[in-house]
Amino acid sequence: MERLKTDMVEIGEGQKRIREGQREIRQKFEEIESECRSLKEETMNIAKQSDYNQTRINLMFSILKAREDNNFAHADHLTGLLRLVKFPSPFLFLIIGISDFIINLANASYYMEGNRS
Repeated sequence: MERLKTDMVEIGEGQKRIREGQREIRQKFEEIESECRSLKEETMNIAKQSDYNQTRINLMFSILKAREDNNFAHADHLTGLLRLVKFPSPFLFLIIGISDFIINLANASYYMEGNRS
């Protein structure tokens, strides 16, 4: 009987150590999950900033190309867009796309009328 009591105490202590180990593992896992969420968020912010920077660079190159082609109206329009682009926006690409479409349409119409060679 005495041996059974001793075994029960040992088993109880073993279970207590197991529960403490599980709690520590759960806590470490939660810390890792939190850090993973933070890293994902930071990665997304870096990607957004990179897209924003790339858009601004593309606008700058488009301005240079328009000036090189002596298309100063287009260059002026793109410069205005560049000034408007302050923060990354999901609508930025839409605005630029529509703007470029309208300008290209106007340029095509201008060329079709034979005003430029």
